[in-house]
Amino acid sequence: MKELKEHFPAITKDLNAEEGLLAFEVEVFLRYAQNCIDRADRRSVEACFEIARKYYVNGNARMRDAIDTCFVESLNFRDTKKISRAWAWDCFPDVLKELYTRFHSRL
Repeated sequence: MKELKEHFPAITKDLNAEEGLLAFEVEVFLRYAQNCIDRADRRSVEACFEIARKYYVNGNARMRDAIDTCFVESLNFRDTKKISRAWAWDCFPDVLKELYTRFHSRL
């Protein structure tokens, strides 16, 4: 969470409100990342995805599960008439794409 607060100070208050509950903190990060996708803020999206990738690859089982279930599975890459999101898929790291695809293919 320290790294999230350093890279994305705008979500520090929301992260602190979750009082160390990992799943809820990761959901705060998800909402921020999704908002960046929706605003087409490529630089921030790439930074979010890199942090998620880093902590998925290097994290313990609890961290990997939280990133998978609370972050990756809930991202929205679908375009609408008003919002372009498909571009973000190209920025999404392969290891996270595998998780996303595996989850969504079961639906």
